[in-house]
Amino acid sequence: MSAADSRTALVLTYSDVASDPRVRREIDWLLGDGWTVDTLGLGADGAADVRQHFTLRDPLKWTTGRLGTLVAHILLPARLRFRALLVSRIPTELRAAVRAGAYDLIVFNECEFTPWVEEGRDFGPEALRGLRHLDLHEYHNPDVRRNSLGGRITGAHYRWVRGHIASDRFTSRTVVNTPIGELYSKEFGISVPVQVRNAPPFVAGLQPSTVDPAEIRMLFHGLPSWARGFDEILQAMRELPDRFTMTFMLTANPAVHARLRAELETHPARDRIRIVPPAPMREIAQRINEYDLEIVFYRPNGTYNIKYAMPNKFFEAAQGRLALVVGETPTMAPIVREFGNGVVVPEFTWESLRDTLAGLDAEAIAEMKTRSSVAAEAINSASEGRSFIRAITEHGAPRGVE
Repeated sequence: MSAADSRTALVLTYSDVASDPRVRREIDWLLGDGWTVDTLGLGADGAADVRQHFTLRDPLKWTTGRLGTLVAHILLPARLRFRALLVSRIPTELRAAVRAGAYDLIVFNECEFTPWVEEGRDFGPEALRGLRHLDLHEYHNPDVRRNSLGGRITGAHYRWVRGHIASDRFTSRTVVNTPIGELYSKEFGISVPVQVRNAPPFVAGLQPSTVDPAEIRMLFHGLPSWARGFDEILQAMRELPDRFTMTFMLTANPAVHARLRAELETHPARDRIRIVPPAPMREIAQRINEYDLEIVFYRPNGTYNIKYAMPNKFFEAAQGRLALVVGETPTMAPIVREFGNGVVVPEFTWESLRDTLAGLDAEAIAEMKTRSSVAAEAINSASEGRSFIRAITEHGAPRGVE
């Protein structure tokens, strides 16, 4: 590797770098550790302070549309298909830099780029002198594309790409939490990826807002989805005392927004429920600080990512000094119990949610909000960033060409 004061890293993601919280944090962690960072992703804009951002090119025209999809996924062998669908979209300049060994570290986010690490034309001896890290984020279900015609056509390619999670050319791996890491370890026979949770930066000096006994302000913020407890929240609001209000601070999803607004038209507590625009990613803690309770109540639906959910909002709420309301989960409930910064609803029903909330008074909520300050200082981007850097530099070791 090159000298410590000139280490270079390339961060790959099949997302918009500017709006992907986890990728943005990875970039910040690397910059803070002294790396010079380039990025490749969707969107024309990269994160601040990166040296250069490369944008994925548009797909090859012949691979698009119904006929192109059939040709690519039925007639082409897997390796040629991957080259046509993704490698062809990587700027030539960047491929040449990778080939020449210009990067001491390449970070692969999720699965989309994983087969590239086996491309001998780019990852030859020079490229393989560096570190190659895979951040898996959450669990990628091998069966996710079996239930529709389009899914069955593209599913084989998805599973082939996913299979490269186990490539021995990756020198280290991380994942959003240990239970999901254990799923990958069991399936692929790899070491359990290091846990790096989706915690935002610590917000120093922010104090819990005062709790008004006459208005307990509840919040759900983030990605709108009916799988994230909306039904249970709305049902509970039908019978909760008038002192409880509910705010949905949601990112864009027209279908979910339309359904939620339709539900509110006839809801008996509609005067105590509102939908507001999302806060900018780096201002969430300050913008949600006025609320009292963050509801993170995901009914288990058979998917590992819901069962083992540890979403951004869970940690963002602590940074905002809100109390947490969670279900009996193997991931969030232990943290809430450890810090005492919220309540655990014993059953995944709206009745149990209603009863748990109705049993809270302003004094208890104020105490839990104070304890969220302790949780915020213990679990934040800095603590998780140290785990990320250690995973790369201590667990990883260049293996070169096998």
